[in-house]
Amino acid sequence: MTGLKLYSSLLSANGRKVLAVCCALEIDITIEEVNVYAGQGNSLEYLKINPLGQIPVLSDAHIRLSESNAVLIYLSEKYGNMSLYSSIPERRAEINKWLFWESSQWQPLLTTIMAKEIGHKLLPELLDAPQSKPDWNNEQITMQCRYLESVLSEREWLAGDELSLADFSVAAMSTYFKTASFPYNTYPRIAAWLDRLSENEAWQKTEHSLWQQ
Repeated sequence: MTGLKLYSSLLSANGRKVLAVCCALEIDITIEEVNVYAGQGNSLEYLKINPLGQIPVLSDAHIRLSESNAVLIYLSEKYGNMSLYSSIPERRAEINKWLFWESSQWQPLLTTIMAKEIGHKLLPELLDAPQSKPDWNNEQITMQCRYLESVLSEREWLAGDELSLADFSVAAMSTYFKTASFPYNTYPRIAAWLDRLSENEAWQKTEHSLWQQ
């Protein structure tokens, strides 16, 4: 046993990416379910763990770590033998580039685009179904999707020829793509990349049934 504990939920894309990496690296970890969508992140008990009330949070020995991509790096460096990261500075920098892009560009945009569909799916009794589908023709998201599509036209995985943290991180928000009617036909390279990842056992095991339809 490692003594690792993860406060998270498979309902969450950020939670899923961390759990998938743990599974891929065969890291023994205890999961403490925190359903932030049901308000559990606002409990006094949980706010002592993360004052922002967000998930995931990793607890290990003398460290308590939030921010999902930082957690991915920590797990890979300490427990993963760098197999999804790299000891080569250039490859590590390439992976880091995608982790920063995911948190600063990709995830914020997708969250805005898909918010109504995700919200209704999570809380159908409180949030009405959207009257229209997400605007996938939005200029900003189109620019980012085309960028991702162009990169994947040259390689199988985001950081080269091998699966890495970059793929788990960037693919996390695709957890919601079926619910939000992502235009797979418009971006065949992205679709093919996600198909490749869907064959990964760790990715399969961490898919929540709510998002499978």
